[in-house]
Amino acid sequence: MDTELVIVSYRRSDILAASLENIRRLYPDLPICLGLQGGEAADLAGRMESEFQVRTVCLEAPSVTETLNRCILSSTADLVLLLDDDAIPCVGWFEGHRTAFVADPDLAYSCGREVRLNKGRSVSSEALRIAVETLLRLVVPRHAVIKGRIVGWFTSFGVLLGNLDQPGTCLINAPRGCNMGIRTHLFRELGGFSTAFRGNAWGFEPEYGIRLARRGMLGRYLGDAVVLHSEAKSGGTRHQSGRDWFADFLHNHRVLMTTVGRQGWFGAIPRLFAKWLGTYRVS
Repeated sequence: MDTELVIVSYRRSDILAASLENIRRLYPDLPICLGLQGGEAADLAGRMESEFQVRTVCLEAPSVTETLNRCILSSTADLVLLLDDDAIPCVGWFEGHRTAFVADPDLAYSCGREVRLNKGRSVSSEALRIAVETLLRLVVPRHAVIKGRIVGWFTSFGVLLGNLDQPGTCLINAPRGCNMGIRTHLFRELGGFSTAFRGNAWGFEPEYGIRLARRGMLGRYLGDAVVLHSEAKSGGTRHQSGRDWFADFLHNHRVLMTTVGRQGWFGAIPRLFAKWLGTYRVS
């Protein structure tokens, strides 16, 4: 099964170069496509192609989903893996994704384990999450649960449950693009990611998963395909900063709800309120 890695990046050349150095140590021959955004993309492309033996796709206007679409749709590989530009794969990452697709010819996508290095949870926050998940297990399928934790699931009324840092495996309908595998022929059939998402592009991965779920296709979470995600605060189209970031966050919820349905706003309100507090209390 031919495989290509896709990484999109915007104004984070040093972070991108450091990540590529680590990836090349583990996988020196893995084909890589870089989706570079911004006015300096063309100049950066030459450096990256020479230094890391990659192909590049350049867009002057930044757009996470448009850049991903161009990279994936131009790929000749059967399987495309996605990584954030500040995510470092661990030993066995590539093999974990590939094995899952070989074992299940009908698998639409995979989502690997994401160890978030800069975001922890307080005891009270984790206790609240567990309490909510205990209630939601009454309506969430058993195949979305690992040892009592609901993983990678978006409910019909808008509650998004991640927990993408668990050992084990299960079926999911809400992937995260930081560490994801995509079967390219299905991606083409669905028309790719929605380009209506803008800025931080929040929600584009669940929206893709929901469209597939409505065709009877789920993804698989892979606890053995691990990346370390530093979630760098500087640069990037998804960088969080004040009013513009929150406006994009709200806009992207509207886009997601056109697929989910109006009832999805029920679960979105607490999430929007929490982000509003986080944005404006520090601004």
